[in-house]
Amino acid sequence: MSEREPSQDDAVWQDLVARLESAEAAPDPQDKDTPGQDKPRPADAGNPPSSGLPGANFAAESPPKDALPVAGPRDYFAAEPEDDEFVPPEPAPLGTGEPLLVLAWCGAVGGPIALLLMAMFWRSAPFAAVVGLIVMIIAAGAYLVSRLPGERDSGDDGAQV
Repeated sequence: MSEREPSQDDAVWQDLVARLESAEAAPDPQDKDTPGQDKPRPADAGNPPSSGLPGANFAAESPPKDALPVAGPRDYFAAEPEDDEFVPPEPAPLGTGEPLLVLAWCGAVGGPIALLLMAMFWRSAPFAAVVGLIVMIIAAGAYLVSRLPGERDSGDDGAQV
């Protein structure tokens, strides 16, 4: 594979800079009042093939001043949102839950965490405290299980919207 000459790279770079500067000065393609072409031209329309540079197809001269820039993937504008979008209802305040259910969840989740912290930091904890935590965990779990529905509806597959 042959290396490019620095003078050829400079010429390609200068051509690219000139084309980009002319594209910045071109009128906005979204503007309906702009005179000129009706449709944007493809990127390589009118450009002769380059002389021996693989992968590069740059014109020797810059595009005409009245040419519109090519619309690219970043020229996309999202559609305006519709006015009838779904607005979720306000959630219930945090303090409105059933107190016994909240206490059972705190016991079922907080009990094992308390046992773990006692095992790590309070090795000489009284035996009654450890047994009390274990009883609290079992009682909270039993209450939560007893609150589960007894039977399923025959036509319900469990999915809710």
